[in-house]
Amino acid sequence: MPIIFFAFWLVLNGRFTWEIAAFGAVLSAALYWFCVKFLEYSPKAEWKAIRKIPGMARYFFLLIKEIFKANFALMKIVYSPKKKIKPQLVTFHTPLRNPGLRSVLADSITLTPGTITVMLEDGEMTVHCLDESFAQGIEDLEFQRLLLKLGDQEEQP
Repeated sequence: MPIIFFAFWLVLNGRFTWEIAAFGAVLSAALYWFCVKFLEYSPKAEWKAIRKIPGMARYFFLLIKEIFKANFALMKIVYSPKKKIKPQLVTFHTPLRNPGLRSVLADSITLTPGTITVMLEDGEMTVHCLDESFAQGIEDLEFQRLLLKLGDQEEQP
């Protein structure tokens, strides 16, 4: 964190001299001390977040891939006028305990075209699927498995 503060100081300053660098180092250390003392910041929390970056990146790329797949499936339905659409409401229980991760899962489902999370309450999710093909396997999504791994990382000491 102090390195980020220092780099930010140098970027905003626009030039580099030893006086500017020394003042920036002192200012960065003071700002870091303030964050630790008064904002309940801890270096352990920073390292936890840094360790989660690969998992979050994997999740982001999976989300993008699933959005593209759902878009093509939805285009197939739209451009096949003879195909009969059968909307469904699917309710399932998610093993995610963290409310934040549950919300991420619900938002990810809503972001993929053809599905909308209608309700999320105490681990029970109700999802509206535009067609029954979108409802297949929704209880065991890859999204959920990756979020479970991220949640496990969170609980480790």
